[in-house]
Amino acid sequence: MHKYTILIPSYNDWECLNLLIPSINETLESLNEDVSILIINDASTIKNNLSFKNLNNLKKIEIINLKKNVRAQKAVATGLHYLQQIKFQGGVIVMDADGQDDPNDIKKIIKQSKNNLEKTILVYRLRRADSLAFKMFYQFFLIITLIFTFKYMRFGAFSYLHSKSFDKILSTNDVKLAYPAALEKHFKERDKIYANKKKRLAGNSKNNYLSLAHYGLKIISVFRFQVIFNSIIIFFVLLLAYNLFISSKLLLFLLVCIFLFNILIFLIHNKADKENYNDLKDNIQNLDNLKN
Repeated sequence: MHKYTILIPSYNDWECLNLLIPSINETLESLNEDVSILIINDASTIKNNLSFKNLNNLKKIEIINLKKNVRAQKAVATGLHYLQQIKFQGGVIVMDADGQDDPNDIKKIIKQSKNNLEKTILVYRLRRADSLAFKMFYQFFLIITLIFTFKYMRFGAFSYLHSKSFDKILSTNDVKLAYPAALEKHFKERDKIYANKKKRLAGNSKNNYLSLAHYGLKIISVFRFQVIFNSIIIFFVLLLAYNLFISSKLLLFLLVCIFLFNILIFLIHNKADKENYNDLKDNIQNLDNLKN
């Protein structure tokens, strides 16, 4: 029997969690594993109304309540740092609270982790249950990320890592910027699982296109030095294109955009560098035990 903690950042998603957690319990029915849930309550403004019965396949359900809202990436970082501080030994599965990460895939992750408990596992997306406009926006972000980082990151927070990886992933501020990007940067050897992204279990998403764009820039900022290198390559490509077919005005416009883009990426990363993990620790209000 191995020990696992499912880490779930949440902001006002109690309705979804009331549906998600029983579903997680159900999918664990045939697995003889020690599985607990750790919810990071990101200073929700809606009162906690979680209520469960007969969750026999879950060892514990705990909630870390934060004093102020820090958004999902820092909430995940807070959870990982907390598990490191209490010297948790085992596997950690990170997933969203809204149910878009299919609980049935947890069984796949646990089974695959048995091949190498210390190896990181990423869940790659096959299909998304989103609008056409969002899918186009998402694909545009993937292309921009690929151009400036050489990374095609078709995965999100849904993933697995072992507690022996805590020191590595928490060694920089990358995880506070974008947890998926930190996985991509720090773990070269990893396994993959392919799965569809489902619809929300209840309510509406708190994200909008502006917040998603900001998140995309945070992901890219994790690879800021690669962005500089790729920008230099693009610069010379544009100079070659200028000699062939583009105008001087278009060339100037593109170069200014690339320069400002690099400045923005570094400003985003530098803001994260001013914070430390004591800030995350000080933001923890208390710990609630729903099942122990």
